[in-house]
Amino acid sequence: MRAIKRFLSIGNGALAVAAAMAVFVAAVLAWNAANPIDYLIYTVKGTSYAKGVVEKIESSTVAWDDSVDRNLGTQKLVVLITSGDHAGEEVEVTNDLSATHNIEASEGMAAVVKVDDPRESVQPFYSVFNYDRTVPIAAILGLFAVIMGAVGGVKGLKSLVGLAFSLFTIMEFLLPAIYHGGSPILMGCLAALIITVLNMVLLNGISRKTFAAMTSTMAGVLVAVVLYLVFSGAMRLSGYNLDEAEELLAIHTGTGLDVGQIMFVGVVISALGAVMDMCMSVASSLFEMARLRDGIDGRQIVRSGMTIGRDMIGTMCMTLILAFAGTAIAALLVMVAYGAQLDTLLASDFVATELLQSFIGGMAVVLSVPITAVVSSFAICGLPQGREEEPSAAAR
Repeated sequence: MRAIKRFLSIGNGALAVAAAMAVFVAAVLAWNAANPIDYLIYTVKGTSYAKGVVEKIESSTVAWDDSVDRNLGTQKLVVLITSGDHAGEEVEVTNDLSATHNIEASEGMAAVVKVDDPRESVQPFYSVFNYDRTVPIAAILGLFAVIMGAVGGVKGLKSLVGLAFSLFTIMEFLLPAIYHGGSPILMGCLAALIITVLNMVLLNGISRKTFAAMTSTMAGVLVAVVLYLVFSGAMRLSGYNLDEAEELLAIHTGTGLDVGQIMFVGVVISALGAVMDMCMSVASSLFEMARLRDGIDGRQIVRSGMTIGRDMIGTMCMTLILAFAGTAIAALLVMVAYGAQLDTLLASDFVATELLQSFIGGMAVVLSVPITAVVSSFAICGLPQGREEEPSAAAR
């Protein structure tokens, strides 16, 4: 309770940022209501999804298959529908278990049911779509929030708010804006600016240190823009090389979506967190050093910033690049199984795209070090006696 009171306390811009976030959320929701996503691809009339609980397994031909190390077969289930138009009804559901779609039902299991109801005169056909993962997802999110609050205190609570706001900005602002034909580069940079400014002020208060970190972060994003434009052209890569290009082209036909620059949005959003972390870490170290040492000059600050940054860029870039690589393991295994050699892998759209995204993000992180050092130097040397103002308790 004390941490919540401190979180809500007026001081160092926290309340102003909360108000700005609320206004932004309201404006985005209003815009989305006025501009709904009304173009969908591959829609099937009469198909819907509902939640349900397996009450009984009437019959089963499920048996172990050594070739795939999984149970295969068919189950006939009685499921109580708990949501949608058929809520409260007990229905018979067919559940086919294959090697790739293997949702083995048990009594009492929560499931999502696919309802095929094309005409009123025809009995609907029900099948198991997937597990209902609402409860475990809510549990892991709740545990994450508890750990953040317990370990991080008021900063942890602010981080949760910032994370939720960032996800909202991406899902409700960035994606709809691009979907309706907005420039991916412009919208990506605007989303990065909104996330950076509001999150950094929320977490660290209004100060020259925060301003220096925000300025450096956006400069790092602009570096990523330039690098992307140069190397995507040199490598002849664009959104048309993505695995989802066919679906994106269908969306383009209906909404004017700019398929060619979609890849850039992934580069910016993936690198933004690492760039923000690097810029704030370097700026915070330099401002604390200047606070403890009177008379430090700009050149010393820049040198110290470079020294601090060099100790961080190795692990930071490793984290960023390994995160990209981790998502590609399954696809790479499939390509190896097809006999692809190193030169073939490098020539493929998939690997080239992953390399472009990974190393542009990595270069943006590395170049943010000298940028932050220089920006912090200007900000610190403008303070009386080279000291940074002490942040209020609400920002700690």
